[in-house]
Amino acid sequence: MTKQMNQSPIPAQPRVVALLACGHNLMPLSWHMPVSKQPFRYAFAIREENYSHALLRQSGSCTLNFMGIEHYETIDRLGRFHGDAYDKLAISELAQRGTDEEGNLLLDAAEFIYECRLIEQNCWGDHSIFVCNVARIRLHENPTGRLALFSGKGRYMSTGEVYQAQKALL
Repeated sequence: MTKQMNQSPIPAQPRVVALLACGHNLMPLSWHMPVSKQPFRYAFAIREENYSHALLRQSGSCTLNFMGIEHYETIDRLGRFHGDAYDKLAISELAQRGTDEEGNLLLDAAEFIYECRLIEQNCWGDHSIFVCNVARIRLHENPTGRLALFSGKGRYMSTGEVYQAQKALL
């Protein structure tokens, strides 16, 4: 049996959350997806009033730091502060492993990191869609494999068991 919802179904849909870094500013981001394999391109949505929106338009680059579920409290806390008023890296207490060539944070705890270079931006409704070339992918030496999933209103979860589908024999 299904339950009728009186609100948008979007918050109930778990989405992988990443910390978008423009320079030293961090912003939790869960509206994102790959849009091309060759060249590898990635898209994400940001509201115009977010400080990261202006930083990304100005710099033309960012990193996406995909975090494990053990960092869900930090991710949630970062979403409650505005980067133009607070040092979100200091608030996060996350160690950095340096920056990419463009000066964007690389977080030591990230499961993997996409180094992104902006190629296009369009406004669709109340969010802008940014499309980037992924210039480099960095992998953690010892990943947990348990990415943080955001399902809205401060709720986080992760994957449990991993199942491998067998190739269909026709």
